[in-house]
Amino acid sequence: MSDQDFQARIDKARKLGSICSADWQSYTWKNELAEQRRRIILHLGEALAEADTEHNPYHMLERAIGIAAVCMRRLIECRLVTDRFRETPLEVHEIVVKKDVEWREPFVSRTADEIFNNYDLTARCSEKRTPKVISDKMLHARVIGVLSGSAYLPDGLLIASDTQSKTQLFLFSPPEIARIFDAFLEDEVTLTSDGYMDEDGQVSGTRKVFAIRE
Repeated sequence: MSDQDFQARIDKARKLGSICSADWQSYTWKNELAEQRRRIILHLGEALAEADTEHNPYHMLERAIGIAAVCMRRLIECRLVTDRFRETPLEVHEIVVKKDVEWREPFVSRTADEIFNNYDLTARCSEKRTPKVISDKMLHARVIGVLSGSAYLPDGLLIASDTQSKTQLFLFSPPEIARIFDAFLEDEVTLTSDGYMDEDGQVSGTRKVFAIRE
């Protein structure tokens, strides 16, 4: 290639401008998740204690849950947690819908309407759900409420997505919701590997990438 052709290619490339970027990092999302964890525990405590505050703790809970869910989703989608963590179910507790009761659709404006009509609030069952499932339900929360004073269930946070709410609700006591967030915060990636993989699973070609996080 002549010097003239080489310079022409450089000039053409410069016309496209430049792009600056960085690798995804976990600390940006974990720092925010840690803050929302703190806020959820704080505002849940305020709601349970019926504390006299300048803010509405339920509004603060709604916001904190949404932001926390975004952080959890980004940690998963950007592969900032280990593959083992992504695939390992976490313990949750669920309240199921009542049997043989006519479902009453909640009003759109309300975050925890018709709970007593639609769900069996006399028991909850322990289940295992993957981190992605939990974060998805929180991100698309249709139900957000605080249960207190039950003779059957512990005080805690009720959460369910729009589709989930037709079958069950999550119920997290304050320590239980804290443990969910802590599971994300404590997981650490120590080994990363990215590359290309062809249709036969061989490390070649450029059509499909693989990512390993340990």
